[in-house]
Amino acid sequence: MTSRSPRAAEAGCHVWLADGPNAQAYWERADRLLPGGGIYLTRSARFAGSGILPGFIASGEGCRVIDVDGKEYIDFLCANGPILLGYRHPEVDEAARRQMEQVNSASFFPPALVELAECLVERTSGMAWAVPAKNGSDVVALGARVARAATRRDTLILFERAYHGFDPEWVPGGAGVPASRRDNVLRVAWNDSKQLERVAHEHRTEIGGIVLNPLDQNPALDTIEPTEAFLRMIDEVRDQTGSPLVFDDIRAGFRMHASGSHVALGVQPDLICLGKALGNGYAVSALLGTEELRAAARSIMFTASFAFDAVALRAAVATLEVYDRDDAFARIQRSGERLRDGLLSAAKNTGHRIRYTGPPTMPTLLFEDDPNLDRGRRFSLEAAARGALFHPNLNWFLNASHDDAAIDEAVSIAAEAFDAIPPPADS
Repeated sequence: MTSRSPRAAEAGCHVWLADGPNAQAYWERADRLLPGGGIYLTRSARFAGSGILPGFIASGEGCRVIDVDGKEYIDFLCANGPILLGYRHPEVDEAARRQMEQVNSASFFPPALVELAECLVERTSGMAWAVPAKNGSDVVALGARVARAATRRDTLILFERAYHGFDPEWVPGGAGVPASRRDNVLRVAWNDSKQLERVAHEHRTEIGGIVLNPLDQNPALDTIEPTEAFLRMIDEVRDQTGSPLVFDDIRAGFRMHASGSHVALGVQPDLICLGKALGNGYAVSALLGTEELRAAARSIMFTASFAFDAVALRAAVATLEVYDRDDAFARIQRSGERLRDGLLSAAKNTGHRIRYTGPPTMPTLLFEDDPNLDRGRRFSLEAAARGALFHPNLNWFLNASHDDAAIDEAVSIAAEAFDAIPPPADS
């Protein structure tokens, strides 16, 4: 038996969520054992608001997941990005299984380490070497160190609101970070070419690198793409200061262009950070770099106990093989466009004004005149109750297993969710 969500009661919703006895029991245990707050923040269902999304997932296959109380959902969160081909992809999981039968962690390098590095360098123009690792935070921090080692300068240019992982130097907010850890970071407003030019001029002898996301994509905000003028100014600053461009493609990688988000933007980075979708759910990341930065990379001490996890490395090789062979990017793009068109039509037909921004493969949906996200949360709640997961605060992700039938079913669910929400009085 399921229980009525507290959030549903507050919003006056006549819907029931799958926060049943099993989920409630897990929440009680989690509240005793996990500190909560900013720990695992965006991976917690509570980031969306109490009782809106299922808190614990028991299984998944393709584009669908099942929670611990047995309710099934079409998933447009994709584990916050890592699921690129679909949950439990048979070829990826079979490659991982075969590797596990041989060895996972060992005292020396597994062959899959070299094979993944080869695969990444071959498919990424301008890159000459790769360092596989475990998390996105690992390789962004490593990329910044390589840039600083190459220039022998300490100051980095980052952009306001940009997230680059949990390194204390740039983690957004939170306690426990000495102010001095951020003394060598200059934040510039997104798409503000004049400010970037001014900051670069004032600190031209100090700048050791520029760290750039392909999108300005943050919770509860529209996705904003970089302007051509902004990208040109970044190139000018690189030329004037000799600073490497560290391209953080952890979040958007494989969903903006088959060869990398930098190709979609028309830029050529010096260092590229990959993660999330690289292993289709297996924990693996990588830093790629140019030949000119090889010596700087060699000068750095970097290791990790599980960086040589052969199962994850083998899964990443299989993921890339399937992704390229099946033209997965084109499939995800088409599905994203179908979802976008369906949701825009459904919102219009029910009198709702929404903003749908970002690439169709990883879009952001927000309601007009909804500063507190009340209607956004209500929409997510109504959709989840009917079997589709749309996050009210964060951008969504699509994967290659979202076929036409799943998209059409999700659009139908969304139409019912829109219809259950009273439209604005002036619509």
